[in-house]
Amino acid sequence: MDSSLFYKLFVVIFMIRGSFSQRQPRCEQGSCYPATGDLLIGRENNLTASSTCGLTRPENYCIVSHLEEDTKCFTCDSRQPWSEYQRNSHRVNNIVSSFRERKLRWWQAENGKQFVSIQLDLEAEFHFTHLIMRFRTFRPKALLIERSYDFGKTWKVYRYFAQRCEDSWPGVKRWPPRDLKEVICDDRYSDEVPSTEGEVIFRVLPPFIRIENPYNEEVQDLLKLTNLRVNFTELHGLGDTLLDNRQEIKDKYYYAMYDMTVRGSCSCYGHASRCEPVDGYNNRPDMVHGQCVCTHNTKGRNCEQCQDFYNDLPWRPARQNASNACKKCNCNGHSDRCKFDPAVYEANGGISGGVCLDCQHNTMGRNCQQCTDMFYQDPYQDIRSSTICKPCDCDPSGSLLGGRCDDHSDERNGLVAGRCHCKDHVEGKRCDTCKDGFYNLDESNQQGCEACDCSMIGTVTNSSCDKDSGMCLCKRYVTGERCDTCYHGFYGLSDIDTGCTPCDCDVGGSISEACDQTTGACTCKPNIIGKQCNEPRPGYYYAMLDYLLYEAELAKGFGQARQYIQEPYADGYQPWTGPGYMLVREGDSLEFSIDNIEFPTNYDIVIRYDLRMPEVWEDVKVTIRRDKIPDENGPCANHLPRDDDKSTTLNQGSRYVEVTPSACLEPNTNYTIRLDFRRYKSGLSTPDATALIDSIVLVPATDSIPIFQVFGYLNFMKNEFLRYRCREKQLTPYRPNYPEFCKKLTFSISTSMLHRALPCECDPTGSLNSECEPAGGQCLCKPNVVGRKCDRCAPGTYNFGPAGCSACNCHEYGSRDNLCDAQTGQCLCIYNVGSRDCSQCEAGYWGFPQCRACDCNGNAETCDDLTGRCIACLNNTAGDHCESCDAGYYGDPRSYVRKPCRPCMCPGGPTSLTQHADSCSEDPRQEVIICNCLPGYQGPNCDTCAENYFGNPLVANSTCEPCLCNNNIDPNVDGSCDTSSGECLKCLFNTEGFSCEKCKPGYYGDATTQSCVECVCDPYGSDRSAGSCDRETGQCPCLPNVTGLRCDACLAGYWNITSGEGCSACGCDPEGSLGITCNQFDGQCDCQQERGGRDCSQCEDLYWGDPKDQCTACDCNGQGSADMQCDRRTGQCVCLTGISGYKCDRCDRGTTGELPNCKPCGECFDNWDRVIRDLRDQTQYLVNEALKIKATGVEKAFEKEFAEMENNIQEIRDIIRNANVSSNDIRDIEMNLKQLRESLNISYTDLERTKEEIDVRSNSIRQGNNDIRALQMGVDKLKQKIENLKRNATNVQAQDVEGAFNLTKKAQEVSMAAQRKVDATDIILEQSETTRKEVNAMVESQHQEFDRKVAENSKNLKEVTDQINGLGDKITDINEMVCDKRGEPCHSVCGGGGCGVCGGEQSCGDGAVKKAENALDLARQAEELLKIKERNATELLQKLQNSQRGAEMGKDEAQMAYNEALKAKNQTEYARTALQDLFVRISGFLSADGATPNDIKSIAEEVLAMSISLTPDQILDLAQKINITIQGLQNIDDILAETSSDLARAKGLKDRAETAEADAKSILEKAEDVQANLKGATDAQQAAQVAIAQADKDIGDAEQDLTQIESETAAATDKSNQSLKSLGYLRARLQELKEKFIENEQRVDNAEMAAQEANKLALRAEEAANQLQNKYTTTAQDLNLRYNLTTQAQSRAETLKRRADKLATDTTAKLKKLKDMQENFNANEKRLNKLSTDIDELNRRMSEYLQAINDKATNYYNCKT
Repeated sequence: MDSSLFYKLFVVIFMIRGSFSQRQPRCEQGSCYPATGDLLIGRENNLTASSTCGLTRPENYCIVSHLEEDTKCFTCDSRQPWSEYQRNSHRVNNIVSSFRERKLRWWQAENGKQFVSIQLDLEAEFHFTHLIMRFRTFRPKALLIERSYDFGKTWKVYRYFAQRCEDSWPGVKRWPPRDLKEVICDDRYSDEVPSTEGEVIFRVLPPFIRIENPYNEEVQDLLKLTNLRVNFTELHGLGDTLLDNRQEIKDKYYYAMYDMTVRGSCSCYGHASRCEPVDGYNNRPDMVHGQCVCTHNTKGRNCEQCQDFYNDLPWRPARQNASNACKKCNCNGHSDRCKFDPAVYEANGGISGGVCLDCQHNTMGRNCQQCTDMFYQDPYQDIRSSTICKPCDCDPSGSLLGGRCDDHSDERNGLVAGRCHCKDHVEGKRCDTCKDGFYNLDESNQQGCEACDCSMIGTVTNSSCDKDSGMCLCKRYVTGERCDTCYHGFYGLSDIDTGCTPCDCDVGGSISEACDQTTGACTCKPNIIGKQCNEPRPGYYYAMLDYLLYEAELAKGFGQARQYIQEPYADGYQPWTGPGYMLVREGDSLEFSIDNIEFPTNYDIVIRYDLRMPEVWEDVKVTIRRDKIPDENGPCANHLPRDDDKSTTLNQGSRYVEVTPSACLEPNTNYTIRLDFRRYKSGLSTPDATALIDSIVLVPATDSIPIFQVFGYLNFMKNEFLRYRCREKQLTPYRPNYPEFCKKLTFSISTSMLHRALPCECDPTGSLNSECEPAGGQCLCKPNVVGRKCDRCAPGTYNFGPAGCSACNCHEYGSRDNLCDAQTGQCLCIYNVGSRDCSQCEAGYWGFPQCRACDCNGNAETCDDLTGRCIACLNNTAGDHCESCDAGYYGDPRSYVRKPCRPCMCPGGPTSLTQHADSCSEDPRQEVIICNCLPGYQGPNCDTCAENYFGNPLVANSTCEPCLCNNNIDPNVDGSCDTSSGECLKCLFNTEGFSCEKCKPGYYGDATTQSCVECVCDPYGSDRSAGSCDRETGQCPCLPNVTGLRCDACLAGYWNITSGEGCSACGCDPEGSLGITCNQFDGQCDCQQERGGRDCSQCEDLYWGDPKDQCTACDCNGQGSADMQCDRRTGQCVCLTGISGYKCDRCDRGTTGELPNCKPCGECFDNWDRVIRDLRDQTQYLVNEALKIKATGVEKAFEKEFAEMENNIQEIRDIIRNANVSSNDIRDIEMNLKQLRESLNISYTDLERTKEEIDVRSNSIRQGNNDIRALQMGVDKLKQKIENLKRNATNVQAQDVEGAFNLTKKAQEVSMAAQRKVDATDIILEQSETTRKEVNAMVESQHQEFDRKVAENSKNLKEVTDQINGLGDKITDINEMVCDKRGEPCHSVCGGGGCGVCGGEQSCGDGAVKKAENALDLARQAEELLKIKERNATELLQKLQNSQRGAEMGKDEAQMAYNEALKAKNQTEYARTALQDLFVRISGFLSADGATPNDIKSIAEEVLAMSISLTPDQILDLAQKINITIQGLQNIDDILAETSSDLARAKGLKDRAETAEADAKSILEKAEDVQANLKGATDAQQAAQVAIAQADKDIGDAEQDLTQIESETAAATDKSNQSLKSLGYLRARLQELKEKFIENEQRVDNAEMAAQEANKLALRAEEAANQLQNKYTTTAQDLNLRYNLTTQAQSRAETLKRRADKLATDTTAKLKKLKDMQENFNANEKRLNKLSTDIDELNRRMSEYLQAINDKATNYYNCKT
């Protein structure tokens, strides 16, 4: 016994101790978390990299930063893991932190790989806090960090890193992040420095972002981690901007990392403070393990589940002060298993979600709280009792379902524990009672009871009867013995619950509540239709509650009350009715006449208004007057007279007020309702208190509406009427969304009181049709037509007619508002303004809208409305103000002189046919008239013709006309034409003829424009025998097949113009050429690919064969060939001496050595070879002759040879007899020929090399030209865009000085900066173009002379070559060819071969030597000529460049002046507008005739509050800017003189404004003193009643004027709002301009860079041109041998010609543009003068107005004191 107890005690102690050992105290009160550490430790095998160097084989790599070390390249071999003996292994597990070998081991990727990733895969979910990476090489230029918390199924980006985020990660936001979820790009860890040990640090939760709740789901989700991946996407390439495939480049760039730290902890969601190793993973003590040791009744690797039977609450992470422990399920002791059901948890409000499983004791349900079938809960036992469920006790005769009963009691659902389920016709707890409609309960009846015998559709539940007798029980609206008839007011017997359907006749629209028993149609009142009489007939409507509406503007006003017509709003919102309001003030009254009451009842008087005061209008009296007493039998019998006196208040912020109590009104009685607007504030007088009264409405009182006075359903309608606020929604005039329910009730109310629907009566003129809105009767109106019947124009429109009404369109400056007369459309104009729309001044006035009287010196009635210039001056006067005499008259008609205008007699007078002067002047001393003769006349009375004019001025209608010489004479030279006939005698400019109308011979052009120029005809292409060129067109007479104005080009398909006989046909092969055209100088056709030769009929160069069949490459040996071109027919290469072979690739027979050093074998070989060759030839000859003899016989075969032998023998005899040539001479000639060939070969090689260099330079120049042309086009486009932007900017009408002016100024500065950059680019382009032109000019200037030299030298060389070829056989012929004389053997003068002299004398000019000397002289002369032409071209080009630069400078200066003038114009226009606005306001102020002290105070305060649109400082600033702008202009001294006083005037204006402000303050103080004195002078007021009465009259007049001013102010406010909208639009446009200027500035920068590049190309082209010039002399000699090299020169010459033409055209266009700019500048100058005059005038007026204000204020003060 004792031992058993001891054992049990020991077990208990052990369990308690064990439980304490598992307890984690930190977790008891809330969340707890394990310690953090490096997640990489112990997980080296879970770390992978997509790239590692040396995994499959050793790889070399180099370190860029090893600048001072000797060894820069090393080997990576990662086939074995790292160890002390394998330090070249750089696997990814090396990056796990190891302080001992941290500098010896690292991970390294393969060389040159940009996209590399490192991934860590964890065995469980962890909390990740931050990442640290330390690199051995440069840190990556771009990388991103990703994570997954579902074991790699999905990935999300933590953060991007890049040196330039916008380039590497476009679209990603930049550092810093603004919230935790934002993914951004960090540029702090991607620089090139440091080159090693650079770190990249990433924190999941940035320390600078405040985290209110670290346990919320957003923060916890960011920390969850199962996989981590770092993606390196871009290497730092340093200078190697593009990593190519070269191994030496790749070896330098790679990723290498010393170590990586992934800081985190085991993820236990706050349910554990320590973790254990996961099964199968390392158990290192320094490792962060992944298996949580869970608390809070949780389980799982991450404590992510609840323990078994602890599922009553959902699993949730623990929080700081909330453990969120899992809760044990409640199964009431009937089960020990459960599960969590989220739907259950949601359904009971998050209290419990556990569902029990395997319930015992006959229980079931979520908590085993219910009984199973055939059992019910005993309500008197505990729910945990094992006997809680009892079996059911049901009557077997009446119950169903085997005796099942209700398992529990539930009063809400009508359940009773133990109640049985009965048969169909049985009910009761034990199923022992028949249901309603059944009787005679019987156990044998399957349904329990029998059915009653009644009408099925008319009885209750369709079959109700007495359960004992069987008598029928009818439904609610059914009657009859069998329940088969509907009650009165119902119809349509059916099986519905009530049996019959109510007629539902509208209580107002129908005559009675009864309807047809079958159809249910009601009997309707007049003009009402519908089955229920609930809608008006088409063309009719039902009245709304505000049907009895009386407009205030049509009422009778007393006091100062006046109409205030309101123009409708554009958006359709209209909070008033009728044309507007009645404006009333304190003390005013309104009377409304009412005679249209149709239904006697109580009416609420509703006043609709718009209070223009800040507080409540406290005292408004309402009085009703009747013309008869109420009917004693009517509803108003109890009315008392005192009930007609009422009072109310007008609340601020409300649009209507209901006057209480209601007023009882009857038909056939006339009423007058008077509104007295008494004190605004009780006990105080407020004369300036104003209110706008819209109308009054008589609305039936809700309790007095007939249909609401019946108890029952109609009372329900009343409640609904009040509930939906149907009445209140009709008290305001604006109700866009009136509910349909309220419309139905309103229909019933209206028709019950009026007993009918009302006719629409739409006006046929103003409405679109005859129908109207059923609710309220609003007709559909035409444009600008208003009124319920569409019978009048809307305010602001007029001319009511079939098309509607027309808008008044009153001028915004000339009219007081936008309202006009409804019939005439006449607007209300301001002073001195006329016309219907107030858009112009009245007759005799000008300067709209500040119209002033015309100043015409009494000589005109009207003047121009804009300029004031007088129209139709009388009394022979003229001028803008009729201040001078008309043409042909003299005098002084000015008003203060009054000297009449008299006719000038020059000589016949202004109206005669012999008057030859438009004006004259009077000499007051001599009292004579001096005529100012017209051109062409002279003399005191203009009665003779002037020099170079002809005619008879004394004959009527005869004039002195200028000699018609087409401007080809000097008018200053006397006698240039005949004064009687007009014939021109001294023609100039190479012209002739009667009128100098044609060019002289040898000239052409338009003589009338002085453009006769000398004919320039090409000497090669012109037919000189046909004369000079055409005098008009300049067309020269051309030789055959020559074209062009100067006959300087061949027709298409022709060439060789230098032949002097016309052009020859190209003869291009149709199959081998690209067309019929060829080069006009060498005849070379444009060949297709694989074609060559001049006419393209052969293979291309360096090929041979038949091009129609096959072309084969020559492939001549370069060392043995004299020319790389082989024979185009056979392919045999042209070999050098001593070299042979088909390809010239071996030494010739008779030579020895290796190619190219082939040496002759010697004289012995030559002799034997000659003997052998002769024998071979003789043998072959004999064989051939034998064959011939065999065929023809002996004699016939040798007949020809015999004859030739005889001739040869004779010729040899002659040569021997005449020749004296030794073998040495022949040997010398052969040696000379050999040297000549070698020289030619060397020259040819140099020429080929020079050709290649020229091609390279030409291509470079061509590319540079293309770049320059593209750049120039881009700059031109930029200039055009800048010009467009400038024009747009000048059109902006600045309405806000501080806003629009500053923006415009800034845009102008940006534009000028862009213009300066473009101009700088132009200089660079000009320099580039100059260099290019110089190069082209050199080529062009040398071209023609080259052509001539080449032609002559080619001809001579050909002759020399032919002669040399025959020299060996005919030495005398050679002498004759070379030295000009045959010689025997030497000529006495010309010498000969071997004579020491050959040619040389002038008489030996036909010899080749002399010709060569002449050719050399010609070449030297051509060189000198080319140099001269080059210098001339350079000088001409420099002049053109200077002219162009000057034109550009002039253009820039003119543009700057134009911009400044426009800016000054905009500023002055805005100032003028502001002053005009001030003028209008001051005019309104001055129009007041008198004022009270209060008025004085009010006006003084208004004056103090006034602000000119420009402050004094702004006016001063504007004047300074105008002065600066004018100073920047050139050649406009007159403008400077006129505007130099602007600054002084602006300062004076500022002083006057400050003086006016001080005076106004003084006036205000005086007014306040006056008011104080008046308040203390009550006795004096009683003694001065007469003065007060007069003052009251003045006050009334002043208030009327102030009311008018207020109306004008409202209109001005609307205009101001429109101006603000316009200003907003202008600001948006200016913002766009600003963005476009920025874009243009960027484009200009790009253009500048491109221009600099083009300049570099041009400099290189210039250097190449200099080199070309240095080589020119040698190249010129070589070109004599290669005529076909001139093709490119010709092409460049033509290109240069086109460019020169284009330059001339551009220069002309720029000159024209400068002229246009000059004209614009002059026009702007005139406009600036006019604006300056306008400013002076406005300043003068402003001074007058300020003086008038001072005078007026002084008068007020003197008057009241």
